[in-house]
Amino acid sequence: MVDQDAPDPQFDATTARLLRREALRRATQELNTTSAPGLEEALARISAEVTADAAEARETAHNRTRPEPIQRPPG
Repeated sequence: MVDQDAPDPQFDATTARLLRREALRRATQELNTTSAPGLEEALARISAEVTADAAEARETAHNRTRPEPIQRPPG
């Protein structure tokens, strides 16, 4: 059985501080949807994603239904 190292309070404190900093950093990158500008930005992003998905689906459907060109023999 492997011996466990004794807990290091300084290491634990530093790790906890770094984890809190990372959580705060990530939180600031996310949109604040409780404000009007934040909500508008979130809705605009969603709308753009849905529009892009719809355009891609339409293009795919159009390409699937496009008839194959007629191959005419040379001459």
